[in-house]
Amino acid sequence: MKSQGAAPDQAAIFQSYGPFEKYIPAVMTTNAVSSAIEDGLVQRVTGVTAEQNGFVLTVDGIAADQKGIIVLYSLQNKTDENARVAHIQLTSAVSNPLHTSLGPDNSISPKRITYGYEVRQWESDDAGALPDQIKFELELGKYKQFTPASADSPLAKFSVALPLDREQIAKAGETVHVDKTLEIDGQKIEINEVYLAASGIYLDYTCDPLNSKQIFSMYKPGLLAGGSGDYTYLALRAASFTDSGGRLIFANDSSLTQSLQLQIKGILALDKKATQLIIDTDKQQIIKAPDQNLQMSVHNTERGSTLVLEYYSQAQTNSIYNDLMLGQKFTDGAGTVHSADKFDIDIPRRTEPENAKSIPHMYYKGLGSNKYPQPLTFTIEAYPALIKEKLSLPIR
Repeated sequence: MKSQGAAPDQAAIFQSYGPFEKYIPAVMTTNAVSSAIEDGLVQRVTGVTAEQNGFVLTVDGIAADQKGIIVLYSLQNKTDENARVAHIQLTSAVSNPLHTSLGPDNSISPKRITYGYEVRQWESDDAGALPDQIKFELELGKYKQFTPASADSPLAKFSVALPLDREQIAKAGETVHVDKTLEIDGQKIEINEVYLAASGIYLDYTCDPLNSKQIFSMYKPGLLAGGSGDYTYLALRAASFTDSGGRLIFANDSSLTQSLQLQIKGILALDKKATQLIIDTDKQQIIKAPDQNLQMSVHNTERGSTLVLEYYSQAQTNSIYNDLMLGQKFTDGAGTVHSADKFDIDIPRRTEPENAKSIPHMYYKGLGSNKYPQPLTFTIEAYPALIKEKLSLPIR
């Protein structure tokens, strides 16, 4: 198995990048972007630039499709200040957010031009509702290693217009209607369709409503492109889930036209009757939980109380697709429903001994400063209860 094909010679690389040659160092380790450039999917744009406080933002290229967009941009730093991208947002003409996120954690060095890219997904699935142009908004803050840039004192704020060709977007990419079923431990997952485009590979699935378990996510999903023992692995980049299914977004390699298959190593699921967590926070005692692997404590400060949960699991920790998560509302002992508060960010960090065999999943839920009738009942929206089984499914 390989992560990318054999490297072409340097002259061929420079020729394939054309006007985006200066982006080679920034994108060469990201097949999704480099292959989109090499295959001519990135449209060159000119005149999209703005300057403020000694910083210059220039957008050189975009590749928009029905699910997302790739943006190639440079930041020139004419100052002596070390900066970083603190915030990025795509908005429509009426300021509806199309995507919002924190910026990449890298330095914009003084007296230099830094080349970068963004791969973003639209917040709406309705590509037909996209406007003729969008705003690319970017905010720069001071760079301090291991510390987020301060949004309170931005060094520069930019907003530039990016043109969108909606007719071209409608034609972009390929939709594969899979309509096949995976089954693990008697639980069925319907793989509906897969959309392949420059911004990624989007796999949509639904869970059979007759399943006895609530499936929170697949475990370690990945895509393999190729055949005859020669495969390229396409990693999971993002995921979103609902009670009835979800979407997995994989990094694409536009140069790959071979067969494609989905591989998973299990599911994370609970019996539908076991998706409540009941806790007495006064006694710091778990009354009802799905298993014996969950521990709890309450951290009290002047700001209020924070529920701290620890779960020891076979599932890999620090993953985007197998977190421990509770709903935003909970019910107290008198039957009153409350909204969870922000948790205390000053809770001391947990430290593990060097010989620790496993590190627990950690989860925090703010309870505020109110005194609640006990016990408190929470709905479990994600739980790292692993059912292991390797399965594969052909996509195309």
